[in-house]
Amino acid sequence: MKTAVSITDDLFFEAEEAARQLGLTRSGLYALALLEFIKTHKPDEITAKLNHVYGTGLKEPDVDLAAAGYDLFSQEEW
Repeated sequence: MKTAVSITDDLFFEAEEAARQLGLTRSGLYALALLEFIKTHKPDEITAKLNHVYGTGLKEPDVDLAAAGYDLFSQEEW
């Protein structure tokens, strides 16, 4: 499907360079960019992924991990 969009000259030239460096056509670059944007901007999916990550996390604090973090902070000059 064909469509027309308006973008600034600067963005157009940056996109042309990116397409060239990636070995993509202009249409291919725009399609890929739009797909990536759509994938990362679906609030319900983002929430579901975060719920999965935090729902399967550690139930008890990891004492060794906490100690390692403390050791790193104690070496920092404040």
